[in-house]
Amino acid sequence: MPTDKRALTEDLIRDADGLFVGLLRNAMIGVYIIQDNLFRYANPRFAEIFGYTQAEICGAIGPRDLIAPGEENKVLGAISQRLDGLAETAHYVFTGLSKDGDRIDLEVFGNRTEFEGRPAIIGMLVDITARCAAERIANEQLNFIGQLIEAIPSPLFFKDEKARYLGCNKAFEAFIMRPRDTIIGRSVFDISPPELAARYHEADKALFDHPGVQTYEASVEATDGMRRDVIFNKATWLHADGSLGGLVGVITDITERKQTEALVWVQANYDPLTGLPNRRLLHDRLGELLKKAHRDHESVAVLYIDLDRFKEVNDTLGHEAGDRLLVDAARRIVGCVRESDTVARQGGDEFTVLLPGLSDRLPLERIADDIIQALDRPFNLGDDLAYVSASIGITFFPQDATSPIDILKNADQAMYHAKDAGRNRFSYFSPAMQENALQRLQLGRDLRSALAEGQLELHFQPILHLASGEVRKAEALLRWNHPTRGQVPPNEFIPVAEELGLIDAIGTWVFENAINTIQHWHGLRPPHGDEPCPLQITVNTSPRQFLRGQSLDVLMLGLEGAGLPGSCIAIEITEGLLLDEQPAVIAQLARLSAAGIQVSIDDFGTGYSAMAYLKRLDIDTLKIDRSFVRDLTTDPGDLAITEAIIAMAHKLDIKVVAEGVETLAQQERLSAAGCDYSQGFLFSRPLPAAAFFELIAQRP
Repeated sequence: MPTDKRALTEDLIRDADGLFVGLLRNAMIGVYIIQDNLFRYANPRFAEIFGYTQAEICGAIGPRDLIAPGEENKVLGAISQRLDGLAETAHYVFTGLSKDGDRIDLEVFGNRTEFEGRPAIIGMLVDITARCAAERIANEQLNFIGQLIEAIPSPLFFKDEKARYLGCNKAFEAFIMRPRDTIIGRSVFDISPPELAARYHEADKALFDHPGVQTYEASVEATDGMRRDVIFNKATWLHADGSLGGLVGVITDITERKQTEALVWVQANYDPLTGLPNRRLLHDRLGELLKKAHRDHESVAVLYIDLDRFKEVNDTLGHEAGDRLLVDAARRIVGCVRESDTVARQGGDEFTVLLPGLSDRLPLERIADDIIQALDRPFNLGDDLAYVSASIGITFFPQDATSPIDILKNADQAMYHAKDAGRNRFSYFSPAMQENALQRLQLGRDLRSALAEGQLELHFQPILHLASGEVRKAEALLRWNHPTRGQVPPNEFIPVAEELGLIDAIGTWVFENAINTIQHWHGLRPPHGDEPCPLQITVNTSPRQFLRGQSLDVLMLGLEGAGLPGSCIAIEITEGLLLDEQPAVIAQLARLSAAGIQVSIDDFGTGYSAMAYLKRLDIDTLKIDRSFVRDLTTDPGDLAITEAIIAMAHKLDIKVVAEGVETLAQQERLSAAGCDYSQGFLFSRPLPAAAFFELIAQRP
């Protein structure tokens, strides 16, 4: 042993008595000696801990008296092991019992020794009740926090300062479909796809560089490969010394919200029927296209497409069939353009095509022709076939206009020009069309007030019964006396009335005036014998008016109120209305027949001329179109067709009226062929009511 250490030891031994006495008097540590199951000695602090005096402990009680119930085996066993020589030292914690019955948490350090030649234990005892209470509170708090974390429904995780996972809750395990023992101690690069891990790591590093809170959106991928949209809310936490400890994060699943937002966006920007961009998205895309074209000095072509005769399909076959046609029409249009082009549904039966980068008319016209041909093919609507065509307006940016609104307006005007020119064609925009469009707009405004201001009137063209030479029928023809424009032709204002939804109101006015005309004629020439109605007025009706309007109800109520038989009125319809023999058409025909109102097919022979419907439906009269009558005396083909129509109609017990009769030779040929009635300038032009009455009053 080195000299200095030996000297120190000798000094300690020499002063051992004094040092031991100082230990026994220690005010913080209880010192005791156990022998023969009794405390042979206890210092004042030991007695104080248990609430006794030294005299009450020393030689009077033993360890068993100071042990709380349930702790005996641990404490007495440790004492026995040392007294029996099985152990030299012991260190343990136990719960003691004070004189007053209070429980005390104690920590013991004991050694085996000998006292007066016999085994004994000398030990030190520290009261750790306060420390244990604090630990219990801390443990309870930790347990509470742990349970709280587990109870949080949102996925929660925490990491150390090196971004390694320290733990998570059950919701996090379920969310990423991994048990926590495969997460703890690992980084995001161990459990996430590389591109996602890099995003997470970058965000963690930014948070560590600037401690505080952090929120951002990202994706999370589970072990099944499914990704979900989430919001990360993270915050740093600190060690007790204030140094960075790591971060805690909470995940909010926003997948459904994102899906809902996407669905709402789709619903707001796409047509639910055809799946095409709607008017709103069309305007957005057109605006972006025009900006790009302006930057790149390029052109944009816009096609505005309207389906001709679609309203007839909708009115005759029903809206469900109309919807099916629109879906198929959209598919056909898309098939005619490039993937980079936009096809949108403006609404109703109108479509718009945006063609960026096209300024050459040749490829543009090829596309327009392809669309026209595609839409000209029959549409198979289940049990029915329908036919429409397309009128297309074409305009250019920047040649024709520079704003989206003006571009679409110009294309719309060009489309109407194509429609007015005969339909089933395309037309380029020209500045002159703007003036026509303004006139059309003004015409619509004026037409709304025409009824109320008495600007409409009926003219009547007599229909001559060839065999007797009598006027038994007349066609009511609508005229509009415009206050500044004078006479407006029906082919100008009737389409406008259809567009504005005024046709039914106008039809009602026509029926009411037709009934008044018949009543007036009855006053001049009362019925006699078997002649219930000496004059029959024929009135044209549109498909919309025939199927959906209220004017036919007004007609029947008006006839009943006037006491007139239904045969006083005949309804003229186009044969296209009858082609598919829809239940609504058949029902309406049966209703008219039951009321005694006759039905006449106008312009027979110029449309589809499906003869089969004539024998199955309630048709009373065919009107041979003037195109056959015009060349009747010079064209053997027209004569043959006319004679065939007359013979067929008579076989089916249907009367025949020939329109456009202008010469005596034409009328003689018709009479020879057995035609029942003639109508045309040969006998009379359409006349105002007063002149008409004057004319027919002169007839026998």
